[in-house]
Amino acid sequence: MLRIAAPILIFIHILATAQVGAAEEVLFEDTFDSGLSPKWSVVGLKKEDYRIKDGGLEMRVHPGKATKETPMLMVLLPFDTSETVTASVELTVLDRFTEQAEAAGLFLTDEDSREFSAEKMNVNGHLVFSPPDVEFIGKEGTEGDPQQYALKFWPANDECGAIKIIVRGNYGHFQVGPSREGKYLNFFHSALRPKEPKRGFALSASGGPTDKEHWVRFDNFRVVRNK
Repeated sequence: MLRIAAPILIFIHILATAQVGAAEEVLFEDTFDSGLSPKWSVVGLKKEDYRIKDGGLEMRVHPGKATKETPMLMVLLPFDTSETVTASVELTVLDRFTEQAEAAGLFLTDEDSREFSAEKMNVNGHLVFSPPDVEFIGKEGTEGDPQQYALKFWPANDECGAIKIIVRGNYGHFQVGPSREGKYLNFFHSALRPKEPKRGFALSASGGPTDKEHWVRFDNFRVVRNK
């Protein structure tokens, strides 16, 4: 596990690893087995930037840092952030990330931009889940000092399972799992804008090199709402 001191104050929240017995309503699902669902909106991607191959969606990692204009595939869905909604997707890095902050993942969006992310990212040569968890490393009474917190990065192994964004009570939570052993990993969480008129999710990849192509693969995208 990679730890990096962070000059930001974030509080840790522990999610239940599973909600046993909760009824689910499928808002959207795309396995990519028979092509790309027409419900997706292609935002800024060229035809050569993505493809359906062997029952999965492959996407080229866009060169340059992530910005509001970074290309993505986005789907708008009928929910708001006060509800409990979970989006999940299996993400495989096909070409080793070589650039600092090169990343791919799943994003909660408003009508046209990203607000919350769940990614696999290259941090100092390590492929990790990002944003990470946070650990308080200071002494009692120094909880208000941002310098007393460390970021806890976890290796982004495929065996850990699907990446997920859980929206609940106007908060977003980043979770990974279940693993092959049925375990879950819980990472970053933060408050969300509560009154956006439209909400959705997106798939995107950015930060790639300019002199070669890097590709990632997405499988089994699913969004459910707890009733």
